[in-house]
Amino acid sequence: MRNCTFDEVLQEMFIERWLAPKSQSSYLGPVSYFQRYIGDHVLPSEVKRADVMAWRAAIVQSGRNPSGIAETSWNNYARHLKSVYRFGISHELIPLNKSPFEGVFLREKKKGRKTLKDTDIVFARETLELCRRYEVVKGEPAPIHPAWFWQVVLETFYHTGIRLNQLLSIKPVDVHLKKRRLTASAEGAKNRIEATLPITDALYPHLSTLMTAAHAMGFRRSDQLFNVNRFSERHSRDTMDIWQVEGFFRRLSKFCGSRVTPHRFRHSLATDLMRSPERDLYLTQQICGHTDIRSTLEYVAPDLNALRRYLEQRHATRA
Repeated sequence: MRNCTFDEVLQEMFIERWLAPKSQSSYLGPVSYFQRYIGDHVLPSEVKRADVMAWRAAIVQSGRNPSGIAETSWNNYARHLKSVYRFGISHELIPLNKSPFEGVFLREKKKGRKTLKDTDIVFARETLELCRRYEVVKGEPAPIHPAWFWQVVLETFYHTGIRLNQLLSIKPVDVHLKKRRLTASAEGAKNRIEATLPITDALYPHLSTLMTAAHAMGFRRSDQLFNVNRFSERHSRDTMDIWQVEGFFRRLSKFCGSRVTPHRFRHSLATDLMRSPERDLYLTQQICGHTDIRSTLEYVAPDLNALRRYLEQRHATRA
């Protein structure tokens, strides 16, 4: 049996599980964070449960540590480190019988999911339309540039609810305007499952604009379709990445006066679908790409007016 370092265990794990770069990063971050606390020289086998509990007390938000991380973040760190230990122990890379990260999770505070208000979406659309008109009239880049491209990005998130990585993975070959369907590849999906989504009447003209522009720029069928660098005077990278998209949403949020993000579009879509009188749990699950129906059920929220009427019935029967 070997007595490996954290780096050696991770490398073995990445090779055997064939993890994608993003998945690798999700493990590297928590391990690096823990090593900064425990010391780079400490081997996984030398870590005691008391060390883990002390680390938790040092970084989790509490009365003594108001600036610490939330329970959700801690559980995410602990989950990844627990997985690393389980792999190391089962493959005889860490000479232990039990992981020190077993049973260290915290109960998370259940808060409502962050969604967008109707006014947030109105302001976002108005902001982009003003930028688009500015660029047409002035012939120069607006504060958000190119505005027409970011309009397509926003509307795609609004009408499909896809994840950011899925958007970045879309190629021209994935958009079928005649058949009104959009393929979100497994490459960018969290569950690694390809999904086919309908192109709605409202989304169609935006994707048509993007496809026309991509054709004029000589895009190949396998190129990244949502690539601002191919249409912008300010950007010069080969491909569009997460940071460019998040940078756009930060600028848009400042103009709108409220936080607008791709994930909030996703939460808003799922919430709206499950609030609809014609709501369909199965169809919502398919649109959101949830492998577990429980993820979809989390968007089932009671209607406040319905709750009010229900409570008022009690008063009416006693009056």
